[in-house]
Amino acid sequence: MAATTHTDLDQIRELRARYARYADTRQWEKMGGVFTDDAVMRFRNVDGTLANEVTAADFAKTIGDRVGAGQPIHHLFTHEVTFTSDTTAQGVWAMEDRIYHDREAHPEAPFSFMHGFGHYHDTYRKVDGEWRISDCELTRLRLQIVP
Repeated sequence: MAATTHTDLDQIRELRARYARYADTRQWEKMGGVFTDDAVMRFRNVDGTLANEVTAADFAKTIGDRVGAGQPIHHLFTHEVTFTSDTTAQGVWAMEDRIYHDREAHPEAPFSFMHGFGHYHDTYRKVDGEWRISDCELTRLRLQIVP
């Protein structure tokens, strides 16, 4: 068992909370601060097939382009975090996300509404005393898209 403190768990919780806040407030330029430089993010469809895979360097642009002028909303719920060493951990977070597009103002938007449920499966690494996401895979249980 890794010698971790309650503070380590709190830092990981705050890290995931920052991710959600930066996404919801469209602060794409700050998203890089939650990931390690070599991080990879994978997004799965409901059937488990890979929808998209991006590196930390491309994440902000990819997500910003996908959301476009829409308003994202993320909710993170129950979590399980296991420390695998003093500087590594794994976690699973139940999540819900929505994206709203004003199609009258932005007719180019790919949909008017998206609502999804699933889990973030994360690997964390402590870099220079700060926890970061080094690997993230979003699996979907349900995804509703309204044209």
